[in-house]
Amino acid sequence: MKLGCCVSMLASDKAGIGYEHTGIFSELGYDYIELPLAQVMSLSDHDFKEMYRKIQGIPVEVCNNFFPAGIRLTGDAFNIDTVSDYAKRAVSRAVEMGVKVIVLGSAGAKNIPDGFSHTKAKEQLIGFLHSLQDIVSAAGITIVLEPLNSAESNFILSLNEAIAVMKEADRKNIKVLIDHYHMRMENEDVSVILKAGSDLRHVHIASKEGRRFPNENDGEDYKSFFAALRDIGYNDRVSIEAYSNNIRDDAKNSASLLRSFIK
Repeated sequence: MKLGCCVSMLASDKAGIGYEHTGIFSELGYDYIELPLAQVMSLSDHDFKEMYRKIQGIPVEVCNNFFPAGIRLTGDAFNIDTVSDYAKRAVSRAVEMGVKVIVLGSAGAKNIPDGFSHTKAKEQLIGFLHSLQDIVSAAGITIVLEPLNSAESNFILSLNEAIAVMKEADRKNIKVLIDHYHMRMENEDVSVILKAGSDLRHVHIASKEGRRFPNENDGEDYKSFFAALRDIGYNDRVSIEAYSNNIRDDAKNSASLLRSFIK
């Protein structure tokens, strides 16, 4: 498995991307970084090229935060042409960075509006996923559906629900992600990972308490989590998606801990 980090939760730059910290992860031997695509899309062409130029010695293999809240994926404001146009432009930028996986969590865009039909919202999302397959297939990018938690979202809150939507969409480049933090917030057992099998294509990890970088004294059972990943033959990427008050120390200590499970 490869070890990476979602740097947006550490960001101090104006756009909220977090690229200014990439040198730390390169120095500590991380395999890649994960950038927030909605924030990357907020940059002008010139600023995007300057941002990417400043990334220091580490590949951008994954993007999270696919859609900004202002582009609706469900509800009366959903417009397939608007959504598909944004997706084409965002995927184009992802391709420029060499991205292989894009995470579709995007609670602000995906949450079902009050009073709107859950069934209709799912139909809208699945219809869009059909269009998205055509956009990402030629680029060789996989979209992974991210289960969130009920404090942040009201749609796709478990790995089982993500798998069900994936299967209904039934598209080759649409797969699923497991997020350790969201899983713990929803009290899901690690055994749910076994149901994903080869359709699990990406992993996020953080402690439940404070959503912090994993450490051996945070009360989490990372051993069982990674044992479940090994049981399904998972050998792709694991991204830390967490807050930190001491980025270098936390990144160093987490790398040491997590590599003991993924080696």
